[in-house]
Amino acid sequence: MDRGSSISFAQSCRYALVASAAWCIWTPPLHAEAPHAEQAHAEQARPGLTIPAGTLRSALDALARQSGISIGMAGSLPDLRVRRIDRARDVGDALRRMLAGSGLRAVRVDASTWRIEAVPQKISRSPRRRVTPPDLASGDIIVTASKRDERLSDLPASISIAGGQVLGRLAGRRGLVDVMASADSAFSTNLGPGRDRIFLRGVADSAFNGTSQSLVSLYLDDARIGYAAPDPDLRLVDVDRVEVLRGPQGTLYGTGALGGVVRIVTVAPDLDRFTGSAAIEGTGVANGSLGGAVESIVNVPILPGTLALRASGWSETMPGWIDDTGRNRRDVNRTRRIGGRAALRWAFGDWHATLGGIAQRIDARDSQYATDGLSRATRIAEPQDNDFTAATLTLQGPIGKLDAQATTAFVDQEFGSSYDASVLASSLGLTAPLAYIEDRSAQLLSQEIRVSDLTARHPWIVGATILHSTSRLNGRYFSTGGSPAVTARRDEEDVIDAAVFAEGTQQLTQTLDFKFGLRAFSTISHLEQVDPDRERAARVGVTPSATLSWHRDDVGLVWLRYASAVRPAGVSRTAPVNDRRIPGDELQSLELGWRIRVGGDRLALHGAIFGSTWEHLRSDTVGADGLLGTIDAGNAVNYGLELGGRLDLAPVALDFGTTLQRARLTSTSSGVTIYDDDRRLPVVPDISARLAASRSFDVRGLPAQVYASARYIGRTRLSFDPLLDRPAGHYATIDTGASIDMGRRRWSIDVTNLLDSRGNSFGFGNPFTLDSMTQTVPVRPRTITLRLAIGL
Repeated sequence: MDRGSSISFAQSCRYALVASAAWCIWTPPLHAEAPHAEQAHAEQARPGLTIPAGTLRSALDALARQSGISIGMAGSLPDLRVRRIDRARDVGDALRRMLAGSGLRAVRVDASTWRIEAVPQKISRSPRRRVTPPDLASGDIIVTASKRDERLSDLPASISIAGGQVLGRLAGRRGLVDVMASADSAFSTNLGPGRDRIFLRGVADSAFNGTSQSLVSLYLDDARIGYAAPDPDLRLVDVDRVEVLRGPQGTLYGTGALGGVVRIVTVAPDLDRFTGSAAIEGTGVANGSLGGAVESIVNVPILPGTLALRASGWSETMPGWIDDTGRNRRDVNRTRRIGGRAALRWAFGDWHATLGGIAQRIDARDSQYATDGLSRATRIAEPQDNDFTAATLTLQGPIGKLDAQATTAFVDQEFGSSYDASVLASSLGLTAPLAYIEDRSAQLLSQEIRVSDLTARHPWIVGATILHSTSRLNGRYFSTGGSPAVTARRDEEDVIDAAVFAEGTQQLTQTLDFKFGLRAFSTISHLEQVDPDRERAARVGVTPSATLSWHRDDVGLVWLRYASAVRPAGVSRTAPVNDRRIPGDELQSLELGWRIRVGGDRLALHGAIFGSTWEHLRSDTVGADGLLGTIDAGNAVNYGLELGGRLDLAPVALDFGTTLQRARLTSTSSGVTIYDDDRRLPVVPDISARLAASRSFDVRGLPAQVYASARYIGRTRLSFDPLLDRPAGHYATIDTGASIDMGRRRWSIDVTNLLDSRGNSFGFGNPFTLDSMTQTVPVRPRTITLRLAIGL
């Protein structure tokens, strides 16, 4: 049994981290030496409190750090600016000066706790001018990537947030892969809707959709919805934001999160207000066909303040742009996507429960690769489909001073592919044309329970999770000449993963924190193939993490983070019987990251210098028979730099980012052949960059906005196997668009690939003809989408 401790570096790090954790546990937090009864006297004895200028939230955080008190408020704090406060006599004096003129006041609850609340309004007969509450500032975005509500400016991790502005520019696309274009160090394959794989920070094993566990954990709210399947490509309707957490996240998110985590955070049901909206889109592709979409959202308080239902639905036709000259068909990759989501929220006391469900169906008439420009020639169609269904139940509420949450989820994903396999007809004794049809299914049942504190003075979280994944694959050859189908493969893999995890933060000084986390896991995998053989693999281990962070409210956040993640041991379909066991992947990473502000809030910079080691890189590959198999490719390293930021030159804003990395195999396993002069990992480029500019203005008193963005993807490859390797990448695209708000109506127009680039985004389409012809997936030609959204 693999105990998950095969590398001495890992053992050394873990011993050091366990010692650090023990020190954190037994060392009292800052200010803890003063009992609550003496805390008020300690405040009075303090020579003076100095609070830097900033937002109200940052000022309150600074005060809490200096004095050791807890400050809370029901609801969200307004985005108010606070001037610098010097030599405040005590906490009460600091709060009075901080809240002066804000319409808020501070009320002392006990010796160590204060509550912020609105000043009671006196009755007045004079009319009062309505004041629109300000929006939260960008630094006050609340994210849940750490499995508890936390300000983005306080989270020591490399994370990208795609909020309303980014999601609003996805007209005509609106898939998770499209969101990745706005995030640093995020890449994907381009097989087509419902067939893509997402990779983060250079952690890429294969371009092919084999049976290996995904390297990025995909979540819908708090429920895991992906394991050993491609991105279901959910249409992002009624979504609040997408959180892209880069780097290994094994401590909180478990096996498979080697590259990171992507969380889709939906809009929660509103218990008090009836709302609704609808939108319609029309899309046209140059040298292609027309398409469009309709979507709607409704929120209904069934019992105001207690029970509410929120539902959304969508129907979309994605235009095609690939022609098949062999069958004299145009725009063969036309795709249909239809689905809906609903959530029922019930509040009882201080607790609430949310029951959710989502279903979506994707049907592509044909695959989207080409062999000559925007065309190819096949003897039969190659349709693809992906049917996704999920149900979730989340319970959340307080237990004393603690916050508890339990999430149960069931996911069913069924996806199929068809390929023209006529080149094998004679060798199989079948008549051409010959189709290879592969039907796959993935079921995932998961349960997680976690408890965290609410004070934020010494934050911690503990939890337990269990997961059961079942994947099935049925591949067969089917001759259109009437011959009976021939079974090519039939696999079933069953995985059980159980774990407990914990993470806590120790405040070392007023500006320095140490965070430590540890996850202990056990996984058991069974693989059963077309023959009666049943292989078993098991693994027990731990995945630690540790972060040292420096935070000053007027400057920003800098951190040094060690993290790790693993994939369970696996079994190879194609290897000899004695060599079928594949050791589990193990990735360790060290990063120096920052998120800082320069010139007040005008310039915000973020980035990271990172390095990682990856042992037993498991990769899906195409065999000589055209079928996918799994191998242990060897060991790899990746190191690089992420640098991005936002410059606010109101009314113009610039957003930029670049990634420089070097992801390479350092050694190979027996039986694996590579080019000695080219050890790059597949799919991910050494260099990528993005730049976006937007400008807000008024048109006859109506708010409007225009934007333009550009993205460059460096050279990539299909595989490190010389027989499968194909070049791709090295192209740039430019998008632009505009929008105008006319009361409840919002009009927008978006143009993607403005210059009609013909870059090769992916060098693969059909595994049976990969070695006999050049296959490319051209970037979608220039596309124009007109969208009208109406609020009810």
